[in-house]
Amino acid sequence: MLLDDRYPVLETLERRDGVTLYRVEGGWVFFFDVKTPEDKERFYRFRAAVRRLQELGLLEAQVSAKPGRHYAFFPEKPLARKPPPKEALEALLPLGFGREHLAMAPDGVAYLSPWPLRGGPSRASRPRGGRLWGVAPGLLLLALGLWLLGQGLYRYFNPPEYPVPDLVGKSAREAFLLLKGTGLRLEVEEGNDPAKPKEVVLAQDPPPGTRLREGRAVRLVLNQARLNPLPSLEGLREGEAEARLAELGFAVAGKAYLPSPEPLGVVLATDPAPGTPLPPGGGVRLLLSQGAREEASVPLPRLTGLSREEALFLLNAAGLQAQVEEVPAGAPEGTVLAQDPAPGTPLPPGGGVRLRVAVRGEVLLPPAPPEPRARTVSLALDLPPEAEGKEVRLVLLDERGEQVLYEGPGQEGLRLSGTYQAEGEARFRLYLDGELYQEWAP
Repeated sequence: MLLDDRYPVLETLERRDGVTLYRVEGGWVFFFDVKTPEDKERFYRFRAAVRRLQELGLLEAQVSAKPGRHYAFFPEKPLARKPPPKEALEALLPLGFGREHLAMAPDGVAYLSPWPLRGGPSRASRPRGGRLWGVAPGLLLLALGLWLLGQGLYRYFNPPEYPVPDLVGKSAREAFLLLKGTGLRLEVEEGNDPAKPKEVVLAQDPPPGTRLREGRAVRLVLNQARLNPLPSLEGLREGEAEARLAELGFAVAGKAYLPSPEPLGVVLATDPAPGTPLPPGGGVRLLLSQGAREEASVPLPRLTGLSREEALFLLNAAGLQAQVEEVPAGAPEGTVLAQDPAPGTPLPPGGGVRLRVAVRGEVLLPPAPPEPRARTVSLALDLPPEAEGKEVRLVLLDERGEQVLYEGPGQEGLRLSGTYQAEGEARFRLYLDGELYQEWAP
């Protein structure tokens, strides 16, 4: 059998925890079976430990992280009975490895094992000696067995205790890694808080700092962040609808009244529609009955400053028709800049309303009127980030005086362009909130 078409396998030495140790021509290979996120985390932690030893010049190895070929090859070296250097242990400690994972060679580290060593991967690399070397392993195994028996009995009657870390606010993966290796079990149940990220720990039991014996459980509540659907409020009175929204954690974003056969204050419709998922604090607009009216006209509500969707919702609810004209402007996209007729104008059902709505993009400024002996100058300017939220004023200064080219709210990236007539020396000046920000010649 060939590993990765490179290493002929001579012998399979051991399989443990999803890792197989092979003796190959010229050395040993630890082959990782990576199927789960935990398997991947274990391999990449092992690879990081190998790289730290390589950076210290203590280890020779070839590591592969290709899909389906996660392994580390260590060339065969004779083993030496000497302690690992201090810098190697300091480099491996944050990654969860210690001296029990290292096999030493006369000139450095022979190999790093993903599990604590019980012996070298290759018997041929063990030191050889006289009869004492034949007896010593048995004595060592006997002593080791007695020691392990004593440790096992001690742990049985005196199980270790581990402090519970603070896991609230951590992700599920972070909580798993913090509890990994503590001997504590993890139990999970679902919670729902749409205001917080999904898969974050909302609560834990017992609280942080509690000391638990090995095998005890830590219970976590993981957030699933499910949005709540808006129920139907049609037919409820105004106060009942507001109380229902408050109970669900929603807010009233606005109200509009419409003549209707329904009693005064009864909910006729909502925006958004029933069934729409909303986060906590989401706004809901209510269309309420104004009661029956004798006259057959509808007062036009104030639409300026609303979004396109809000204005269309109100006009549709009032039975009015809308004609939308998109106008490039510095206002937020979709904002209603003007309406015709004016607010409060009575309109018959089906009457038309003209809306001017802002759109983002390039604003083409009107050219200045031509002047005698004038020359043409061009402008192409993208407003800087500092213009966001400020009052912008752009002027052209020449021998005739000052011409205002643009004045209005600023927005980052808003493009101002056009061609103008200037006499003599000309300068462009850009003001932000009344202060000169930039001046340049065309």
